[in-house]
Amino acid sequence: MNVGIVIPAAGNGQRFGGQLPKQYRVLCGVPVIIRALSAVRTAFPAASVVIACDGRWASHLEQVLTEYRANQAVAIVDGGSTRQESVRYALAHPSLASAELVVIHDAARPLATPSLAQRVTEAAQRSGAAIPVFQPKDTVKLLGGDGRTVESTVPRTRVGLAQTPQAFYRELLIEAHHEAYRDHFEGTDDASIVEYAGHPVTAIEGEETNIKITTPLDWAIAEHLVSTLNQA
Repeated sequence: MNVGIVIPAAGNGQRFGGQLPKQYRVLCGVPVIIRALSAVRTAFPAASVVIACDGRWASHLEQVLTEYRANQAVAIVDGGSTRQESVRYALAHPSLASAELVVIHDAARPLATPSLAQRVTEAAQRSGAAIPVFQPKDTVKLLGGDGRTVESTVPRTRVGLAQTPQAFYRELLIEAHHEAYRDHFEGTDDASIVEYAGHPVTAIEGEETNIKITTPLDWAIAEHLVSTLNQA
């Protein structure tokens, strides 16, 4: 099955801080975005890739891709003001026209494995839409509208923390994005957009090490994980 890859990378990392967006920072010798791209590219070496980035960083991204010899079959498009908008723009790129399945992977998740990308794509082939989830270890509480009152305890077996890569039939995902755009619905990931369109999403087991770098603490954890995994 023909697979396409979309990497939303237009975020400016306001919560992380600093001048350089976190996806371009060097994590243990390799830029975060190169690590993220490598995971899905290793799983699908023949796939076309579209990266949606802030236009102000496009030339920097091109340099990074060239330096790490990761620019083959990679197109760069201007991202939007939201992640959802960036993915919608990327899906419209002609290099994905022949893709039956599209894999979406966050640029800020440098530790996903090729195995995870393959497993989620296999699940999407069967159901049309699939995501990895990781069940929390902490007890989960449902809070009231004020954010200060506990309404109930949610069984952990019913809670999954969504990760990427996420995989979908391309036409299904495009239609879901069009419906969300029409209705002014804003989702926090592509699965939520497909859910909004009424299509079920399959959940597979995610990876505990597949963290998303959002804060400096996440960065420290990622550095430790890379060092530990490299020694294993």
